[in-house]
Amino acid sequence: MKRHVPSILGSLVKDKEESRYVRMIYAAIILLLVLGIRLFWMQIIEGSYYRNEADGNRIRHLPQLASRGVMYDRNGVILAGSRPAYSIIMPVDRKKNSLDEEELTRLSSMLNKSKDDLKKKIEDNKLAFGAIYLANDVGIDVATLIEEKKDEFPGIEIEVNPLRVYPMGAAGAQILGYVGEAGPDDRDAEGNPYKTATLIGRSGLERQYNQFLEGKNGTRTIEVNASGQPVRYVDGEAAVSGNNIRLTLDAHLQQVAEDAIDRQARNLAAAGVFTTGASAVAIDPNTGAILAMVSWPSYDPNKFSKGISSADWKQIIENKNHPMQNRTISAMYPPGSLFKVITGAAALESKVTTPTERIFDSGKHWLVDKRNSEGEAFGWINFYDAIQKSDNVYFYEMGRRLGIDRISAMAEEFGLGRATGIDLSGEADGNVASEQYKLKVFHQDWYLGETMDAAIGQSFNLTTPIQMAMVYASIANGGFRYRPYLVNRIDKLDGTPLKIYSPEQTGTLPVSKTTLDDIHKALRMVMTKDGTGGLLFSDYPVPIAGKSGTAETNGLDNGWFVAYAPFDKPEIVVLCMFEHSGFGSESAAPVVKQIMNAYFHLGDFAPAKNQDTKTSKNGGKE
Repeated sequence: MKRHVPSILGSLVKDKEESRYVRMIYAAIILLLVLGIRLFWMQIIEGSYYRNEADGNRIRHLPQLASRGVMYDRNGVILAGSRPAYSIIMPVDRKKNSLDEEELTRLSSMLNKSKDDLKKKIEDNKLAFGAIYLANDVGIDVATLIEEKKDEFPGIEIEVNPLRVYPMGAAGAQILGYVGEAGPDDRDAEGNPYKTATLIGRSGLERQYNQFLEGKNGTRTIEVNASGQPVRYVDGEAAVSGNNIRLTLDAHLQQVAEDAIDRQARNLAAAGVFTTGASAVAIDPNTGAILAMVSWPSYDPNKFSKGISSADWKQIIENKNHPMQNRTISAMYPPGSLFKVITGAAALESKVTTPTERIFDSGKHWLVDKRNSEGEAFGWINFYDAIQKSDNVYFYEMGRRLGIDRISAMAEEFGLGRATGIDLSGEADGNVASEQYKLKVFHQDWYLGETMDAAIGQSFNLTTPIQMAMVYASIANGGFRYRPYLVNRIDKLDGTPLKIYSPEQTGTLPVSKTTLDDIHKALRMVMTKDGTGGLLFSDYPVPIAGKSGTAETNGLDNGWFVAYAPFDKPEIVVLCMFEHSGFGSESAAPVVKQIMNAYFHLGDFAPAKNQDTKTSKNGGKE
């Protein structure tokens, strides 16, 4: 029996070893299955994810900004265009997606930007597509220095992109507008979120026609090494430029108007009159095309193209005179005596007077103690005299005879109390004085004295400069109301028209030709030696008609002046308004004359041999 013990023990040891080998094989099989499943999961199920992760370490998709469409004036002069500029960008697909303090310090010094501004730029754009634009238009010296020290800025790229430029600077800034980077809340024409790198219009025509101007951004795909240095170009999609736009503006006339207002503001300041703002507009009365439009003070939109600094932005928004406001379309003022043509039209059409009926002006109205400016008294006057001298007492009486309802109705027929429909956002409606308005807003009854005030353009009457310019355009062209417009045509990329904008008539004045002729005659008399415009226009080489206006405010009165010429076949209407400047014949009229001179090539704008600078020293004032 003892002989069999070793044999039994050996068998047991052998079985135990075989069992251990089996378990090891099973464990290996299980491990291989787990690894296989994991590999299957990573390579098949989540393969695209890891491929993108791998590509993210070596592939970068950099946005290529499209060049925005060019805005031209009516003669082909560039008002808004683009030029190549160096941009410093940080691709957002780099691993750390940030800059360390040392990198920030170096970049801050080179780019002349604070570290806080750079940090905020990165933080605000971590979800940006392709790249974060740290600085635009840095100059070739800065770009070269960063390129030379590329090893100190891993992941920082230098790109050449189109930079929006406005050759005329602040001239026409409120019309053209400015551009800025799209944010997460911005949407394109289809309602989709913009890629953050996209430049979009923020105001003016840049915003109004952004869908045509912006074009389509492209991409540039590059392969980089482990240090983030470009190795080779892989692929890409070319950017598509935006559509060019042709405007109705005349660049020369625009610059003349801008300079004239700026010069007059300085002249007023030298005389101790500090105006807070001004506007001017020149219109073709036969189409509604805007030839020039000025809002003063203004700002330089070029600062926004580069990414406006905190200091520049603060200077603009803290300016109490609001340089970004387009006063011509959005600021509302009492129209003052420019409104008298509306009261006159209502009086003549309603037959409450005739153009030759004379009333006695003693300096104040005989029922209500309402007076002329500076206590003037003109004696026996008719409609023509009252317009020529801008007499208040005559129109107080017309207001008494008409009543507020007929005055309000005629004002609305002339287009007041609602926006003109110009192709710019932010236009104000203005307001027409009426009994219903006062009752609705103030819950008070209407009084005769308020009708008299409304008859001379005061009371609750509020208009924008563009509205009053269109009132006189309708008179000048024979009674047709047009929608003012700024864009003539939008071009396809091959230069052929994509859209053409034609004059749009919006109505006609309910005024007879006889009444219009009477108003024309009176407005022509304004520019004679005895009229309120005679000081500057009595000897004007081109037959001209117009009206001065002074509107009461809480401070110094606002000054208005409007003119159209040639009188027999008007081609242009020019209006100017100065805030808190006193008589319009003294503050606004010189600007109107300068614009007229530029249009008709007179005075400083005439050939030397034809210079004509004579002006009359006679005439009233308002």
